[in-house]
Amino acid sequence: MDKTVLITGAAGGIGQAIAKRFAAEGYQVVLHYNTNSEGAMTLKKTLEKTGANVFVSGADLKDPAAVDRLLEALQDHHIHVDVLINNAGIKADGPIDEMADATFTDVLRTNVEGPWFLIKRLVPAMKEKGFGRIINITSGVAKEGRANQTNYAASKAALENLSKSLARELGPYGITANAVAPGLIMTPMTADVPEAQKEAYIDKVPIKRLVEAEDVAHACAFFADERSGAISGQIIGVNGGLR
Repeated sequence: MDKTVLITGAAGGIGQAIAKRFAAEGYQVVLHYNTNSEGAMTLKKTLEKTGANVFVSGADLKDPAAVDRLLEALQDHHIHVDVLINNAGIKADGPIDEMADATFTDVLRTNVEGPWFLIKRLVPAMKEKGFGRIINITSGVAKEGRANQTNYAASKAALENLSKSLARELGPYGITANAVAPGLIMTPMTADVPEAQKEAYIDKVPIKRLVEAEDVAHACAFFADERSGAISGQIIGVNGGLR
């Protein structure tokens, strides 16, 4: 495998699982972080012990200048991104009539603008190579919505439609765009979910368990595969069969 994957938010629970899966498949792995540099460096050391080639770089993806600096660092090291996995995201829940305007905007900027900035800047090289894989991590709430998560749900719905639009636009260039929408999964971001809510969720999921980060990583690897070139504009719900 001579391809490179860039994983945003790589120090988080889902990001780590994705990084480990792609490293195991022989990819050069670029780990992005925003604030958790220690977590990213720890993951780098773990992956390098398996023989993986790993590069780490930090950036606030809401800032296009920071995105430029991130990609310039990759260029300086002659790293070409073949697979982009937009995993980084935040949530800040609350009733709409109590949510600050800045809270809504911050979630949208991080979860939608950040991926858009990266995609815009990486597409030219992907077009030139005639190959690219764009994979956006969304959420089941993009389809169903959820009370007190108007900002988060809106951001993930936008990301899914971005994926579909990119599939139409970039398909002629050998570039696919897809999304992975996990169900409830235990990560630091969802650590505050009440136990009763988790139990109620498990009760209605056909597989009778929570989704694991490795399940999400598997879906990403499927979309990234060279043999998946005819699969684009799709949303895979990694949710145990929940509808």
